[in-house]
Amino acid sequence: MINFTQETGYRISLLDKQQERITYQMSSGKVLKDGSDNSVLFDRYLDIESDIRVYEGLNLQLDKTMAYNNVSDDAINDIKTSLDTIKTNLLESLNYGMTLPDMNAMATNLRGVRENLIEYANTRVDGEYIFSGSDTTKPALTKDSNYKINGQVKYSGENARLRKVAIDQGIYRERGITLPDVLMYKTDTTAGDKKLTFSKHELVYDEYGYAWKLNANEDKLEKYDQDGTKTGDYLTVTGDDGDPEIFTTETLDDAESNNHISHDVRSGLLLEAKHNYLDDLNKAINALEGYSTKITDGTDNGEKDQEIDMDEIRTILNDVLDKTSQQYDETNIAHAELGGRNKTFETAQERISAKITHYNILMQETNGADLAKLAMESKSLEMTYNSLYSTIAKMNNLNLVNFLR
Repeated sequence: MINFTQETGYRISLLDKQQERITYQMSSGKVLKDGSDNSVLFDRYLDIESDIRVYEGLNLQLDKTMAYNNVSDDAINDIKTSLDTIKTNLLESLNYGMTLPDMNAMATNLRGVRENLIEYANTRVDGEYIFSGSDTTKPALTKDSNYKINGQVKYSGENARLRKVAIDQGIYRERGITLPDVLMYKTDTTAGDKKLTFSKHELVYDEYGYAWKLNANEDKLEKYDQDGTKTGDYLTVTGDDGDPEIFTTETLDDAESNNHISHDVRSGLLLEAKHNYLDDLNKAINALEGYSTKITDGTDNGEKDQEIDMDEIRTILNDVLDKTSQQYDETNIAHAELGGRNKTFETAQERISAKITHYNILMQETNGADLAKLAMESKSLEMTYNSLYSTIAKMNNLNLVNFLR
């Protein structure tokens, strides 16, 4: 009787292990629970599962990047629409039937468009300013403390560099676009003669998006890193005669309406000078209200200066109209660049989604449970349990009375 009890308990324990295995496999859909079940297969399964987690993370990041780029695309569309509105208003203002009161009304309209442009430039997605370069915690444009008088806004970003986002393991691509590409136009480049001519208050960027700024003595262009600190690299500023340029205040009547400097650039370094289009818009607004714009340190400072006649007004408006067309072209180029980047991320997301699907199939083939087979095993196990317990019950009922029966 003792041997029968031990043997029965042993067989029940085996059935219990089988039941535990079948229950786990049916509930989880996995064949292996512990690495000791099959170490080689389990290791392969863990590798596949790790790849799936990586690509799911990349896919989530790409979802956010696509949303970021789509908002950038919409904002650039709004900026282009605003530039079209400005061109239309300027063309209407150049009509010789326009009176000064009519032009004042146009100025009010352009002030509203200027506010819209600032709002579009400072668009945010998930707490990030989309046009601010590498530091997306700062708004792209900051209004001057005297903004109501001079209408000036400055680019707050430290550079024109873009953040990079992973599109696959170890592969990164640039995301979005920066304000210097969207709302500033190029005035000169070193691409041709290795020289750059730029206004004192214009922004200078190299081919990698790093900013170069004049030092206090205005005899060097110093390079700044993505954190806004000096790197120690610099370029010596020289005039046409090879001597450091001495800055002088110029007026609109001078041959050169803005104060410029030139400097020699080391071979292979590509620099571009960028002009803030909103400075031109300020000139148009002042002109529509019948005033010229003050010049400070050779640069328009946005404030009204002297009253001007209709011919002078039209001269300024024609100039700003040309600058608006130039800005529209550059914004359009930036829009096309953004579209190309968006397509890169769309293609990457399609590829990653396909990889996740294939890895899931591979994981199922590697460690996937056969539910039909498990159902049959479960039924067979149930019948075995029933038979065993029935036998135990009968054995427990054996006594002299039952034997005599």
